[in-house]
Amino acid sequence: MGLIIKANGVTLPSPVSISTTDEILWSSNTGRSTSSGKMLGDVIAEKETFSIQWGVMSKADQKKIKQNLKSGFHTVQFIFDDETVNLSSYRGTITSEHLGYIGDGIYYYKSVSCEIIEQ
Repeated sequence: MGLIIKANGVTLPSPVSISTTDEILWSSNTGRSTSSGKMLGDVIAEKETFSIQWGVMSKADQKKIKQNLKSGFHTVQFIFDDETVNLSSYRGTITSEHLGYIGDGIYYYKSVSCEIIEQ
């Protein structure tokens, strides 16, 4: 089956690449001790970031991504073969590499990408 991404209840185009980063957030007093050199601080949370890359797509598909991965906080659903992850998140910048018209009267993008960051 692969991977399905839903935002705002809408299934987005299938990505060509997706990677996840498990980030550790530390307390504000985190740092190295000047006397021992040991790292000091407390882990306050672990958060995930999904980096998504789409391949060649029409302007209509790019618009679907932009309309449903809005600014602000919202839930994005990632459906893998054996797991569903509902992530309360916000998105990073949507980057679109233009390809243009290729003879069929439809405008295309060479690639579209963005990050989905857990709230």
